[in-house]
Amino acid sequence: MKDATSAHQSLQNLISCYIETNPAESLKSWADRNWKVESHEDVDEASLKYFALVILDAIESRANKIVLEKGCPVLVAAKGAEHMLPAAPESMLARGLEILRDLSGMEGATAKGILSLGIRNDSIELTIEKSEALHVIRLPDF
Repeated sequence: MKDATSAHQSLQNLISCYIETNPAESLKSWADRNWKVESHEDVDEASLKYFALVILDAIESRANKIVLEKGCPVLVAAKGAEHMLPAAPESMLARGLEILRDLSGMEGATAKGILSLGIRNDSIELTIEKSEALHVIRLPDF
């Protein structure tokens, strides 16, 4: 990614691109293909695609948080229900989290930031919290 503006725009574009798909099925299918990256995708784009699908799944599930930890499946939690999504390869997850931290202005081992995303004719504000290797993305109440 050349800069934060293009990464932010790319994430929003990927969310718009995949909004009509079933994100959980797309992630499972991608995991079943051993996270094979398309020839036109670079590491940053693949990482952003992963997060676009995770965020879309959380929105569709009306989740209030996404919990990410290296080497673990992603927990998507809604009031009274939760489910897991496939864990991305560590390098993809690490790069994606690095991009999200940059976009939300987070620094240090423990930090908190806000990421606003425009999705079609609407927007959503995500609160990202980092404590060592654990990341929690909080979504607004739907």
